[in-house]
Amino acid sequence: MSRFETRPAPSVLLVGDARMAFPVAKALDRAGVRVFAGVSVSSNYLEWSRHLAGSFRHPPLEPGTDEALPVILDWLDHRGGVTAIQPVSEAGSRLMSRHRSAFQARGRLIMPDAVTVAACMDKTGLFRLCERLDVALAPFRRVASLAEARGAARALGFPVIVKPSVVDAELFGRKALIVPDEPTLAARMPAWPEIHPELIVQRYVTGPRHSVIFSADRGRLLGAVEIRAARTHEHDGTGYTTYGVTVRPTPRVREGVERLVEALDYSSTGCAQFVVCPRSGDLTFMEINPRVSLARIAEHAGLRHSVWGLELALGRRVEGWADPWSARTGVRYVWTKGDLNLLMKRVGDGVVGPGEAARKLVEIGVDAATCIHAIFDPLDPAPALGVYANRWIKRYRDHPEYDPAWARDRFPEAFAAVDARRAA
Repeated sequence: MSRFETRPAPSVLLVGDARMAFPVAKALDRAGVRVFAGVSVSSNYLEWSRHLAGSFRHPPLEPGTDEALPVILDWLDHRGGVTAIQPVSEAGSRLMSRHRSAFQARGRLIMPDAVTVAACMDKTGLFRLCERLDVALAPFRRVASLAEARGAARALGFPVIVKPSVVDAELFGRKALIVPDEPTLAARMPAWPEIHPELIVQRYVTGPRHSVIFSADRGRLLGAVEIRAARTHEHDGTGYTTYGVTVRPTPRVREGVERLVEALDYSSTGCAQFVVCPRSGDLTFMEINPRVSLARIAEHAGLRHSVWGLELALGRRVEGWADPWSARTGVRYVWTKGDLNLLMKRVGDGVVGPGEAARKLVEIGVDAATCIHAIFDPLDPAPALGVYANRWIKRYRDHPEYDPAWARDRFPEAFAAVDARRAA
């Protein structure tokens, strides 16, 4: 039965091109919500999903840029607004945070309050909070120069991981750098990346990433599911999950999530990440993403956080589970395209030979046949078919709206203001 039986039906705009958008759209649609989405060249054919009531095109949501903002706001104004607006990607979350008042004027926001979002995006501040709460955390240093980074690595002891602290941007083409020794640090980080005002250097803990997808209401945990990432789209374990499985909560991970959620007075959905060494049991907190993540596997594990997020945004009371950690274990998830892209890259680089490539192809094929998928849904197959047929479809050839010049021509004053801010 529909969870939202009001007339007219509530409506939600999803902001951000990400795989997480697909299960969110499905869950909300099945609950009786009209779901809309802005899409760009990175949309994974979200606009083809049967769970959308409509979509529109905008420039890409690149980190730190606002080119899509006037297009999104114009759509909201011409449509007359929506009930709620939800970010479904890191770039979408940051765009909405930078322009929170503009979005709030047009709908409820399915995201934590501004103070909580700022706390989660300040990784150094979040690490300090972990220290106060006795949440598992590997030693770290905050650095603002190449000399400080090298000194911190020597003081902490190799191996270390170097990652952004404030700015959502890659670090020499990677989300983070895993550095086994000093010569490797000099090679991978030959100069200070000017886009980053500071970085974090942290002692590296070997092991898979454990992501906890959760919903909370004013510091009270409603439900949570822990997912172990067995593979990612990068060979060193950084990057996005391509194969994951839901597991019984790790005691210190569970403690850490509960303490952080309470201390932050967290309300909405989120994703807390840890690294857990399976051999030594050593672990460390990584970050909290104040948005929906790995929604497909979380929904299949029983966590209705897509619907709960909307209910919380509307001010409704959500009871949650008697035991917040009672999600189903053993649910397996796969992002097949990510696995295939990594394999092709490794083969092209000469790192993986024909025999190993064949073995990995079989493994990827078995997982594709037996796991739930990031995008593919047998009842909503069009987006996945579009992704795999993209090179033949050449999907944007006949759509000038995807050209950023189209948006610039339509909103010259808005883009002039954006350009002026960036120049300053």
